[in-house]
Amino acid sequence: MTRSFNTRWSAVLEMQQRLRTLNPGSPEAEILEHAVSLAINSKSQEENFKFFRYDIIRNARFSIQRTKVRQHRLCRKVALFTPTWNEEARSYSSLDLEAQLSMVIAAFGKNMSKCFEDMINGKSVAATALACGVSQRTANRLRQKVRQIVQTYLDSQENA
Repeated sequence: MTRSFNTRWSAVLEMQQRLRTLNPGSPEAEILEHAVSLAINSKSQEENFKFFRYDIIRNARFSIQRTKVRQHRLCRKVALFTPTWNEEARSYSSLDLEAQLSMVIAAFGKNMSKCFEDMINGKSVAATALACGVSQRTANRLRQKVRQIVQTYLDSQENA
């Protein structure tokens, strides 16, 4: 136990020192930051420092790649449901915008729609979780997805 504990913290310290030399926000820095988080929360009993460090960095790299793929897929999905904006379009009132967003979010499922509705009405995460029949953690993830969808939608309107 103590040896694997020392291996973990040695890896964390080495990655933290390496992070200092990298530009913040660079892909390598992003991978190392995630690797530090994985190492801290690791349940691995690996005692070999090099193997542990290699596994943690590899897992962080794949995790970040999967996240980027999911985000890209979400952006494409939102773009499919986003109406094009033309120069002659009138400015929208908040009710019109809410209706547009509701239609876009409805394409992602009933729970997403309920989550969006609860966010608009100022309900708590616990109330959303209860209404959707999911855990509060899942309700938080739903809210995060709603925020991403809304942000993507608004960005597409701004860029068009």
